[in-house]
Amino acid sequence: MSEPLNRKYEIGKVYPININELQPTPEQPRKYFDEGEIKALAADIEANGLLQNITFTCHEDKLIIISGERRVRAHNQLGKEVIEGKYVEGDLLTLALMENILRSDLTAIEFAESVAALQKQKNCSNDDIARIIGKKKSTTSEILKIASLPEKIRNDARTKPYMTRERLLKVARRKDADIQKKTYNKLCHMLEKPENAPRKSSEKSQGNKKTGNRFVNAHIRKIERMTEDLNVSYEKMHSKIKTELTDEEKQGLIIALEKMRTAIEVIIPKQ
Repeated sequence: MSEPLNRKYEIGKVYPININELQPTPEQPRKYFDEGEIKALAADIEANGLLQNITFTCHEDKLIIISGERRVRAHNQLGKEVIEGKYVEGDLLTLALMENILRSDLTAIEFAESVAALQKQKNCSNDDIARIIGKKKSTTSEILKIASLPEKIRNDARTKPYMTRERLLKVARRKDADIQKKTYNKLCHMLEKPENAPRKSSEKSQGNKKTGNRFVNAHIRKIERMTEDLNVSYEKMHSKIKTELTDEEKQGLIIALEKMRTAIEVIIPKQ
């Protein structure tokens, strides 16, 4: 009788794994994989090597990918037979969901669906799930509200990173499904105008074959999200102000904005 597969591996250790032996997890919260991004990732791996190991586990005597399916696909494109993977153990759905929730590159819909699925898996309250994911209860309620959007809207928003939580929340707050659809379509039309379209990465806009630095690109997306958050914060502040600001409050706001401007001027190279 052969030894159970999971006894071959120790939790937390990294092993070279044959790609043909790996299978995607059936509980993968991410449903959409951009082929252009996979090709770019493959080129980056070819140039710089694998920067982060995948994680895998054993389930029903099979090796299951917990995180890093894009990296596995990229290795396949490159014709590589082996990939480095760290072994983990636990419930498949919980492992996959927690792995995705801790990521910074999920779309708002993918994150919301992951949180909703984790809540269902653990059969816990909004308070409990808020503590698990480290968010305020009010924020968690908003996230779960987004996860309840009609499937057609969720499937479309899954492919559009610029559909942020704040934008989708405007849609989710509409009580009628038809009104939600109209609101969403109107929002898409507005955001997809040339002047509002998300800025493309350097390799796409310049039409060259260079991959670009993933670390830099990730931080560009983070800065773009910070800009959106700033605009939302500004709108919220104005909507809640019932009386004129005091001189002290005005000065505090000016100082905060001046600090931000100084930081930006340091970062942006002079022309």
